[in-house]
Amino acid sequence: MNPNVPFYINALLFLTVLIITAFVFYSLKYALSSMNAPAGKQKKYYIVTAVIITGWLVTSAFIAFNGTLFDFTSTPPKLMLIVLPPVLAISYLSSSARVNSLIQEIPSSWLVYIQSFRILVEMFLWMLFARNIIPVQMTFEGLNYDILIGFSAPLVAYYSLSQNKWPRIVAVLWNFAGLLLVTNIFLVAFLSTPGPMRQFFNEPPNTIVAYFPFVWLPAFIVPFAYLMHILSIKQIVKFNK
Repeated sequence: MNPNVPFYINALLFLTVLIITAFVFYSLKYALSSMNAPAGKQKKYYIVTAVIITGWLVTSAFIAFNGTLFDFTSTPPKLMLIVLPPVLAISYLSSSARVNSLIQEIPSSWLVYIQSFRILVEMFLWMLFARNIIPVQMTFEGLNYDILIGFSAPLVAYYSLSQNKWPRIVAVLWNFAGLLLVTNIFLVAFLSTPGPMRQFFNEPPNTIVAYFPFVWLPAFIVPFAYLMHILSIKQIVKFNK
C-alpha cells in the first residue's frame, strides 16, 4: 500500500469492489432463480464466479505487491499485465451464450443503476488529488467527466427502463456516452503515468495504479464499468429487455 494514502480512502476502494462483487452475485442468483436452474447448477455458477473474481483480485494484488508495475519504462508497459486479461474477459463474456441467457432474466434497469458506483470512484480519486497523490486531470476538476455517468445512472435507469417515461434509445445513447467517458479517463490516467508514453507532464505523475489496492482500478473496477455498458446495450437492443 502507498503509505501516503489514508485508511478511509483505501476503505472507499474496498467498498467499491465489495459493491460490485455483491451486485454480480445478487444478479446471478436472481437470473438463475428466474430460470428455475437446479440447485446443483446454481452452486456450480456461484463457485466458478467466486473462483474467477477472487483469483483475479488476488493475482492482480500479488502483481502490485511484487513491485512489477513500478517499471514504467518498459515497452510494452508492465501495466498491460493487469489490463490485457480483463480485455480478453470482456470480449469473452460479452459474447458468451451463458451470459446472454443470464442477462435476459435480469431487469434492464439493474445494469444501469449499478453504474452509480462511479460516484464513489470519483470521490476517492478527488481525495487522492487533494493529497497531491494523483494529477488534477484524473479528477472531475480536470479531464475526468465520469462522475456525470454516476449521477445520471439512477435517472436513466428509472425513467427510461423502469417506468418507460423516456424512450429506451436514451438508455442506449447513455451507455455509449458512458463507454466514451470511461475510455477518456482510462487514456488520461495511462498518459499521466511515467515513461515514454507520458503526455501529461504536470506533477505528480500517476503511479497510484502500481500500488495495492489501487491496482484494482484498471484490473477490476474499470473493466466492470465497460462490461456493464456493453451488456446493457445488448440487453436493450438485442433482447428488448
